Amino acid sequence: MTADEITLTLPGRRDFYRIAHLVLGGLAVRLDLTYEQLEDLQLALASVLGEQEPDGELSVTLRVEEGAILAVVGPFAGSRLREAIEEADGEHLDLRRLL
Repeated sequence: MTADEITLTLPGRRDFYRIAHLVLGGLAVRLDLTYEQLEDLQLALASVLGEQEPDGELSVTLRVEEGAILAVVGPFAGSRLREAIEEADGEHLDLRRLL
C-alpha cells in the first residue's frame, strides 16, 4: 500500500503558515482524529513554524501511513533550529521531539 502525501511549498512569511494548519486540519477530519490529537499536531506544527526565519521558502510535507501521520518541515538554514537539526538525522526535525 502506498502512502498518501501532501506537500506544500510556502513563502517563509508567517501569514502563509495558516495554510499549513488548514491542510493539517482537513487531513485530521479525513482521518477522523480526535480534537485532542489535532490540537497536539497543530501545536507541534506551530512550534516548528515559529522557528522559521521570515524569508525564503518552507516546505511542509504530510504523509499518511498506516496508523500515523508523518510531517516533514524544512529547510531551516540559518535558523535557531539549525543546531537541533544537525543533532538529528537528516535535514528535518521530527515533530515527536516537540510533543
